Amino acid sequence: MSETVLVPHDGSEHADAALRFALETFSDASVVVLHVVEPFAEHTDAGVEDGGRWRRRAREHAADVFDGISDIVAAFETTVDTVWRYGRPKHVIVRYLEEEGIDQVVMGSRGRSGIDRLLLGSVAETVVRRASVPVTIVHDTDRDETA
Repeated sequence: MSETVLVPHDGSEHADAALRFALETFSDASVVVLHVVEPFAEHTDAGVEDGGRWRRRAREHAADVFDGISDIVAAFETTVDTVWRYGRPKHVIVRYLEEEGIDQVVMGSRGRSGIDRLLLGSVAETVVRRASVPVTIVHDTDRDETA
């Protein structure tokens, strides 16, 4: 049975670093890249837009994210499965890994600490705490320290 690795991807450089790490480290695994579209007022049938329009926009945004990883995947001469879901990333990621039989999670993190982490929350921290499988957090060492 082959291992399945989940890489949540939000379109950031941190997520790109996690994808590279996953493809390097788990070269024999099946890799699934998950993009989660976060809810906002326009995403509901009661919002400003009709229900079908936000779905189309969400699909288009997910497609843009997946197009953005194509060069990374091509450099490893492999393929990945891509999936997008709607909801709060920290909840969707944990639910997805449980429902889909994921063996490992690899995700990027901005590496926030202290008060920033407390005020902003952390998807990575929530996944680490709630996941029933190993989670590897990849810190992008090339990130801007002033951000």
